[in-house]
Amino acid sequence: MRINLRIEEFYAKSFVPDDIHLDYAIDNFEKINFNLTVEVPFPGKLLMNIFVRKLSDMVGGSDQVDLVRFKNKDLCKLLDALRNITLGEIPGESLLPATFVISCPLVPGFYYVQSSTIDAKLVPFRIPDGRYLVLLELIQVYEEVIKIVSCRIKFAMKYPPGYTEPSVFKSSEEKYETTKDPILEIDQPSSEDTEPNEDSTDYQ
Repeated sequence: MRINLRIEEFYAKSFVPDDIHLDYAIDNFEKINFNLTVEVPFPGKLLMNIFVRKLSDMVGGSDQVDLVRFKNKDLCKLLDALRNITLGEIPGESLLPATFVISCPLVPGFYYVQSSTIDAKLVPFRIPDGRYLVLLELIQVYEEVIKIVSCRIKFAMKYPPGYTEPSVFKSSEEKYETTKDPILEIDQPSSEDTEPNEDSTDYQ
């Protein structure tokens, strides 16, 4: 039985609009269509910040819990790890779509994801029922530290009663870190540190 994440909000922003163009749409609260056009090479080191917060079941509620933080993760190593993760139900099929960014360096080109859904089985741990906020940031470290892309996703998860299904991951080198303290601290200075509230308009 396939259980897809229900996407309530999806917003992405390029902080270098002359060099990276983004276009995206969500169909039926599940299917992601995302186009990424890179106009110039991006030398130096590329880092990812990944932030996950469990939101209140009531929109705007205060009972929120910070769950996961990955700070300054090397994008190239992360892509290598994800590329080595295969889907158990599709032999030889990688988690990363071949049409999107799958390796470093980030070079000029057109990358896309078309009508892609996120099956709950693809997450390497069980997601409890509820609403969540995910914030992704891509940072370039080359002569200076610049945030180049950010993506904000709010989604909901609801399992049918009695539903159990194991993860389809066959390999993963990352362990998740949980905390109840404020997170998404940047080890190296960035041009804009962000830890939004649920209804933040920082990206609008």
